[in-house]
Amino acid sequence: MKKLASIGLILLLALSVVASGCISSNGGSSGITLVILTRHDTTIQKLTKEEFLNSDVAKQYNIVDLKFVKATEATWIKLIDSGDADLAWGGGPTLFDDLNKLGYLKPIEDEKILGLIGTDIREEINGIPLIRYGDDGKVYWIAAALSSFGFTINQQVLKQWNLPEPKKWEDLGSEAFAMDPQMVGIADPTRSTSNTRIYQIILQAFGWDKGWQILTQIAANAKIYDASDAVRDDVIAGNIAVGTTIDFYGYTAMKQNPECVYIIPSGESVLNGDPIAIVKSISPDKVDAAYAFIYWLLTDGQKIWLDEHVNRMPVNPKIFYTDAGKQRPDLWKAYNLTLQAQGIYFDDARALKTVNVVKQYFKATLVDANADLHRVWVELVQAHNEGKITDEQFEQLKAQLLAPIKFKDPETGQEVTLTEEYAAKINDKLLEDANFRDQIMTEWKESARQKYLDVERQLKELIGG
Repeated sequence: MKKLASIGLILLLALSVVASGCISSNGGSSGITLVILTRHDTTIQKLTKEEFLNSDVAKQYNIVDLKFVKATEATWIKLIDSGDADLAWGGGPTLFDDLNKLGYLKPIEDEKILGLIGTDIREEINGIPLIRYGDDGKVYWIAAALSSFGFTINQQVLKQWNLPEPKKWEDLGSEAFAMDPQMVGIADPTRSTSNTRIYQIILQAFGWDKGWQILTQIAANAKIYDASDAVRDDVIAGNIAVGTTIDFYGYTAMKQNPECVYIIPSGESVLNGDPIAIVKSISPDKVDAAYAFIYWLLTDGQKIWLDEHVNRMPVNPKIFYTDAGKQRPDLWKAYNLTLQAQGIYFDDARALKTVNVVKQYFKATLVDANADLHRVWVELVQAHNEGKITDEQFEQLKAQLLAPIKFKDPETGQEVTLTEEYAAKINDKLLEDANFRDQIMTEWKESARQKYLDVERQLKELIGG
């Protein structure tokens, strides 16, 4: 009787397990949830979740949910350290190279994924890597989409304000756009990875010193936003005439407003691969599921980029030969034009050496001090246009406004300027030492404001104001 009772108990427990659902590979009865750190917007998140969870791949690996965590890049390391992430997706190569450099990425060693490299997915385009190999020869991230960088214009607004159509980065900083209200839109680099890349492109296209002069002029003309999609939305709405955008924001603007046109500055931009990677803190029993998601994203999942609310360039061109791809001849045309676009050689390693400084220096001198910069620049241009100062006086004060600031090094007390070498020297310290970062950012902001105000004082002396 005891034996029969034991058998009955075992059968009851077995039936209970069957009734509760399949046991997942990560030890739970409810299936696997992949947690994905991302910089992608909610449209991409929603499409990806719907398409993937309805796929055979998700069912095969018992993946029942994708949980997206959209966080600023500054918080990614903390989230990975806390074990609250399995994958990282979107945000640009500099962010992912930084994570890899600090040891936060796990190598991708799945043969199916690696088999796509060199066949479906190119290793590089025009010298720009789409795969990141480590010193050990292993793959640490793979591009899931392509991106170019430029600006989106609203032709109607340009005509309304009698503004010239910009073709180059320098045009955004021209005297023609020195006005109130501001008709140029850019994003704070500490809040936008795509705009950070744009600023790095300008620094490499023109050189460090000339690049910062151009960035200063652009910021002097600009309304500054907390997010890059807000820049795009204001171009679409006609609140500004031009805004710095990643390519797919430009194509989305063109879809939503026929007056919008996306422009890649000829000879002044690059093509980027936008990565996906596995983070080091992933639970071992989720690794196969993470591989399955990456493989899907690089093959069938490429169709999410073709959605009319996304409009991104796929990294795997085979998607254009599918039924979904054949519905987007406009993107196929844009894809080929993007590949043919004349660009610059962009050094990722060089960009990585100064990325923290570029973001924080830009924020301190061009975002936090923007009210003074914009006001003084507009006053200067107006005084020149009205004949209150000569061409020579204008050029002299303009040169002072754009000149590198001099500031005190918090450690040595010496007065220095921000050379590329100095930026590389303090780049890691800026991230690791909060006290140093706060001190030097205060120095940068106040030194920049004093420079702008000094130009304003000299201008008023010249015009008798």
